[in-house]
Amino acid sequence: MPLTDADLLALPKVELHVHLEGTVSAQTAAALARARGEDPAEVLVLAPDATADDLRYPAPFTDFDEFVRCFVATSNQLREPADLAAATAAFVAAQREQGVVWTEATFTATTLVWQGWDADAMWDAVLQGLERAPVGLIVDTPRNLGAEMGRRAVGLVERGLARGVPIVGLGLTGPETAAPTSEFAFLRTEADRLGLGLAIHAGETGDASYVTAALDVGADRIGHGVAIVDAPDVMTRVAEAGVVCEVCPSSNVTLGVVPDLASHPLPRMAAAGVAVTISSDDPPFFATTLTDELRHAETLLELDRDGHAALQRRAAEASFMPETRRALVLRSIEAWLES
Repeated sequence: MPLTDADLLALPKVELHVHLEGTVSAQTAAALARARGEDPAEVLVLAPDATADDLRYPAPFTDFDEFVRCFVATSNQLREPADLAAATAAFVAAQREQGVVWTEATFTATTLVWQGWDADAMWDAVLQGLERAPVGLIVDTPRNLGAEMGRRAVGLVERGLARGVPIVGLGLTGPETAAPTSEFAFLRTEADRLGLGLAIHAGETGDASYVTAALDVGADRIGHGVAIVDAPDVMTRVAEAGVVCEVCPSSNVTLGVVPDLASHPLPRMAAAGVAVTISSDDPPFFATTLTDELRHAETLLELDRDGHAALQRRAAEASFMPETRRALVLRSIEAWLES
């Protein structure tokens, strides 16, 4: 039986795959542009039929490249520490409103520093926006920026950790065909050295071989991974290894990875024994929220109350959160289930 809206809101939720810069709405990005005397229509990638009263990103995107252009154009509006602090605070508030008790947000710190930001000012802005919220950061490196930029990202992580930034993982993102995953194998070594997890985007727009490559370098989690349904041997390997795939249904539809929600591979992944979690990826870009995505999962997986609790329990267990917090989150999920 579907959960009531009140019950779903009360469910303690764990989100493992959401990009911090990807939570900036078109309205917010446009306001930042206007404040600098820029025309949002010229500096942002907006829906063709968007108006001043109805600013939206394209949906669906024509391809992954258009999405990347849109994402980068929006990220470029975060030009001052105050912008980043405000965007982070807005994200934290949105998660709180949905009953999210732990979030792992991917943050591409290298992009801002590459644009000339002072690293310490950047981290201080993030800390200001987080205000001790239950959020851990996964600092990623996009494949298309190369391995050397990835090594710089590790250096930024060390600076952030020294300032008390709640960084819990390293990540590999970006177009899967841009560079071999093996070139970033050092991320596993560095994650182990720093006591962090490693999450790798794979099997989204690329085929299952990219998931294999991610497993070969030691990924703790796979971002998306939906392509494994076309390679039974890889799907079996993922299932037997117990590596979690962070599935984002609306993202896959909006980017044209799958034609519609009804044909999403999530049920086939779950039926094959693959451990899955549900996330929103870049919510305003895909006109969704984590709550919306859980509703989609409810339909696709025919979840009842126990099924919802199991999904959140798995996310908590696969997270990179501190063990003391994990115990608290797991207890809150059980308390919800028993209520």
